[in-house]
Amino acid sequence: MKLPQNKYFGCRHLCGSKQDILDIQTFTVNHPETGRGLEMYLKNQALGDERSSLMRTYLVRLKRTKECVGYFSLKAGLVSFNEVETPNTVTFETMPGVELANFAINSTFAQKHNVKGLGYLLFSRLIAPFVQEHAKTLGICMIYLFALPYERLIKTYES
Repeated sequence: MKLPQNKYFGCRHLCGSKQDILDIQTFTVNHPETGRGLEMYLKNQALGDERSSLMRTYLVRLKRTKECVGYFSLKAGLVSFNEVETPNTVTFETMPGVELANFAINSTFAQKHNVKGLGYLLFSRLIAPFVQEHAKTLGICMIYLFALPYERLIKTYES
């Protein structure tokens, strides 16, 4: 399977290498009040989920320096809609998709290089094309996520 990459960034599955462990230990989020769970997931649970095939986590690296820019996790799923409840049955339709379960920028990297807009760039140039490519063979109709109910997060994802 071809992993997402472009001219500047490359990805690989989290594998527990010495470099992965170092990157995980030094990974920080810019907004701990809303992103602490993303940081803790990467540090405490991602490797186990990767090994158990519950979710695929990808570390994004700057190709030139191999620095960890961020990470994202994907898992297969579906969304139900058009639910109709009658006295004896409940019917609904579903759409298959990929859940963007975790997505965070490494604030250590962003602050060091004084860059903004990395989230948008990684989503539009790496994650979305990767999912679109696999949609051709897997029957994926959408990318979806569940954002925590924080105004800042909701506005970010709406844009």
